[in-house]
Amino acid sequence: MAAQAAEHEAFFVLVPKPGNTSVSSQSSNGYTLSLATLGSVEAALRLATELAAKGVTAIELSSGFGENGLSAVRDAVGDKVRVGLVRYE
Repeated sequence: MAAQAAEHEAFFVLVPKPGNTSVSSQSSNGYTLSLATLGSVEAALRLATELAAKGVTAIELSSGFGENGLSAVRDAVGDKVRVGLVRYE
């Protein structure tokens, strides 16, 4: 039986208060999910770059990031990582 490829995805929640960065991760059966609360888009850019270097495959952003945050994170990680934005209608 072939080994299952590892997949790492992350969900970023923007909570605009200084010093509000927290990251937790859980792994099971070759799949890792990281959840981060971040106090600013700048903190998200730093974390996204770090996670991209560690092999994260996708980052989902909470709606608070908006289109500008989405563009900034996509620019930070390039085409190596899928980046999406939760939207509410």
